[in-house]
Amino acid sequence: MNLVLDIETIPRDLRGEPRRIQEYVWARALRRGQDDTVPGTEATLDDYLLSADAEDFRAVRQRIELYMTLRPEFGHVVCIGLGHDARGRGDLELKALTARRVEDERTILGGFWEVLRGRREDRRFVTYNGLAFDLPFLLRRSIYLGVAPTTGLPLRPFALDSHFDVMRALSNWERTDAVRLDVVAELLGLGKSPPGMEGSQVLGLWRAGRVEEIEAYCLGDVRLVYEVFLRIEPYFR
Repeated sequence: MNLVLDIETIPRDLRGEPRRIQEYVWARALRRGQDDTVPGTEATLDDYLLSADAEDFRAVRQRIELYMTLRPEFGHVVCIGLGHDARGRGDLELKALTARRVEDERTILGGFWEVLRGRREDRRFVTYNGLAFDLPFLLRRSIYLGVAPTTGLPLRPFALDSHFDVMRALSNWERTDAVRLDVVAELLGLGKSPPGMEGSQVLGLWRAGRVEEIEAYCLGDVRLVYEVFLRIEPYFR
């Protein structure tokens, strides 16, 4: 059985973090000296914290939010999209574990581990960059929130029988050769659903309370990853 996985994440609010974390994120997200052309980078952390929503800080805010979104120490999981083909190859059954508020994160992580309980021997994960992002993010968020695991996660590279990371397989495990999922889908003549939506829109949808659209986007990527997997998997046997 193939278990397809995709997650959606959002950043925490830097203004509500302890000072040590604020300073850590500020220094690393902005990387002073590397790109001083970004408006607002000349400001101090305290300047930003006082006026983070100001238009003058838009570029800085976007950079900080992206940095935090991609790191489990500073972000939240708001949707876990799952699909399995236990009924037969090509027949994907979809399920989403979706948060309505950040306090629900612990609940959806617990639901994720319950899905994994048992049946480890005949299960293969299928992801797109899941080795570097999705599974480590879920694991570390579970650690920080004290959500107990029910099994181990397949985090070893090159082990396609237990975890078929489509992105890593296509790039022959060279991260510099990795290509975005939507680009691969376009090359294979596959459509992305919902059309026109991308991950950068998730935070805005979350703030607007449009969680159903986040869920639809996440499950759309689950379906797309599976379709790409079906096309390429025979080449890696």
